[in-house]
Amino acid sequence: MELNTSTDRPVVVIRPYGHADAADTLAIFLAAVTETAAADYSPEQIQAWARPEARELSAWHTAMQERNSYVATMDGTPAGFSDVDSEGYIDMMFVAPRYLRRGVARQLIAHVEARARQEHLTELTADVSITARPFFERSGFTVEAEQHPVTAGVRLTNYKMKKKLLGSEVRLNGQLVCHTQDQAETVREHLQLHLALTRAEPGCRSFNVTRTSNPLMWQVEERFEHASAFEAHQERVATSEWGHATAGIERRYSVIGL
Repeated sequence: MELNTSTDRPVVVIRPYGHADAADTLAIFLAAVTETAAADYSPEQIQAWARPEARELSAWHTAMQERNSYVATMDGTPAGFSDVDSEGYIDMMFVAPRYLRRGVARQLIAHVEARARQEHLTELTADVSITARPFFERSGFTVEAEQHPVTAGVRLTNYKMKKKLLGSEVRLNGQLVCHTQDQAETVREHLQLHLALTRAEPGCRSFNVTRTSNPLMWQVEERFEHASAFEAHQERVATSEWGHATAGIERRYSVIGL
């Protein structure tokens, strides 16, 4: 089964939020609410939610620090952000409109889930907008209740959502099969960096690609803590040097746990 496909997307990098990110993340929030969410909320609701005239940068920065926030970048440019607190609550998950459908949200949710698991939390929760609900559902969250909070005197709609974090390890086993010596040389040339980058990913428990007695075949064994970490790995690999270089090489993989 071929799981990695080559694309032209740059790599998404997740790092802790810093003071220099305040203006960029506030701009991402405002753009996501006023542009992306405008498809699901009225102008009055958008204005009450965004309240751009009431956003003060130092207050925004303080709140971002308190929420244990993370920033996603592409080519060094902030593209989105999220957070997770000590109880597993995700307060914000926003992606700049121009970076939608490029794997940013997937990498962010995998990162915060990995952090929650490192803290031995048993669930993630979030109050999710109409716009974000499909993404959270694809990420394994389920709706607990529909809610109607009032902000600046305006009634909104969102959803209390939850994801259990128990017993969801994903395993991949199989073979990477070369059909020419040139393909085998490509694998040898790029493999060590691929191993190092993957083993450093959040949620990677083990990752091994070992040569067999057949010089054109490698045995592949992967273990990830949960589906989000595995899917984030696939997103990253698709845009990586390894992904591009080995895109035409046959994979014979089976996956357990998805």
